[in-house]
Amino acid sequence: MLTHKDDADIDEDWQFPGKKAEVLENLKGWAPIVHDLVNATPEDRLVDYKLVFRDPLPTFISPKARIALIGDAAHPFLPTSIQGASQSMEDGVTLAITLEKSGKGNIPRAIRAYEAIRYERVHRAQMTGVTTREQWHKADWDKIWKDPTVLHLKREAWLLDFDAEPHAYSVIDDVLKKLDEDVAARVGNIPEPALNGVQAVSQQEVN
Repeated sequence: MLTHKDDADIDEDWQFPGKKAEVLENLKGWAPIVHDLVNATPEDRLVDYKLVFRDPLPTFISPKARIALIGDAAHPFLPTSIQGASQSMEDGVTLAITLEKSGKGNIPRAIRAYEAIRYERVHRAQMTGVTTREQWHKADWDKIWKDPTVLHLKREAWLLDFDAEPHAYSVIDDVLKKLDEDVAARVGNIPEPALNGVQAVSQQEVN
């Protein structure tokens, strides 16, 4: 993997054929062995793709709460979050519990409860990818040579010391009650991330 600055924007397509000359240009000043590895790679094995994030979706569910998005379909994560798969599993566990507790007779209620429980947490987790990206991509290498810990991946307790299953069971009754009373039921008082538009860098992968 080679991650580098990229000023280009992107629409919906995200993966393109890589260009060896472009890779080598971005590796100027690197050890010769790195250039040898790139030169030994067949051109058709280079992939160039953007690392992008979008504004958080205003909702994860359809208007009548018959369909729920989970995982990257609901909240696409930058790779620098290192949380995409984890948050998808938390979504799945939470949805299973809301379906169990709401019962087969009221699936829309369960889907609304799933969103209420997950929305704030997952958007806060989503933002960790943005802050880590800024930390890494705008690194001050003079400072890092003096203190390598500046580049370490930050992992806060609220994100890692969390078990979605007991959490969902602990809040589900209150969430369902609020939904039945038509009261805002989103769990937690976490400010929603302020993201505007699509921002991108480019990552090139050698397979």
